[in-house]
Amino acid sequence: MPIVEPSLVEVQRTEQLELDGIDVSGDWNTFLRSRVHTDLDLKVLEWVRSQPQGETISRCWQCGTCTAGCCMHTDFGLEEFNPRYFIYLAQIGYEAELRKYAETIWRCVSCNKCVERCPKGVKVEEVVHSIGSYLEVTGMAKESPADRFDRAYTENLLRRGVLDEAALFQTYERLEGRKTPGRELFRLGLSMLLSGRLHTGPFAHRTRGWGKMRPVLTRLMTEDLRRRRETARGPPPGSGP
Repeated sequence: MPIVEPSLVEVQRTEQLELDGIDVSGDWNTFLRSRVHTDLDLKVLEWVRSQPQGETISRCWQCGTCTAGCCMHTDFGLEEFNPRYFIYLAQIGYEAELRKYAETIWRCVSCNKCVERCPKGVKVEEVVHSIGSYLEVTGMAKESPADRFDRAYTENLLRRGVLDEAALFQTYERLEGRKTPGRELFRLGLSMLLSGRLHTGPFAHRTRGWGKMRPVLTRLMTEDLRRRRETARGPPPGSGP
């Protein structure tokens, strides 16, 4: 079969030769170099499999049913969003290739068509999100607008134990560097006030006993993030057998 990747070929060239009037010049002793990836690390698979959402990753046998039915891949034409491929890269521990999809992998809309159609019972949507989390906690993925919103939402909720929609909106606009026109803000605020969904200001509702509960939740969230980062990085060199 033809060689289509020149970088894999090692050539030893000969001089121009002619035998019995026939030109036999050419390249001799041509060998293929070994195509061994040295940057594969199964800690990716082990980390994802250790997460509650990623425990079914080993069931995947790469049939491609998830990608064939994925609305992002087929209906919306985002061909680089390929759940089967994301899982494959995690299974073989190909971090360098996974890093290329650090932003795309979060485009999942959680329609769960992949989960319903998987013949092996892989919770594809959860597994893909776990792979994305690995990229996030290891610092391979940049903070996306969704990440910034999640951070603003969590910080807002931790203040009083109840969401302050107005403060959340202001915080997120500041993080994104945007400014909504005053007329639109007034219309939105009035609509929320009339619907009873506007909980803001010094006299807004506060969850009872939140002063004691908040530090507990904060410590748990901090400890969970620390644990996930440590397990994603793996043990220090020389600590294993």
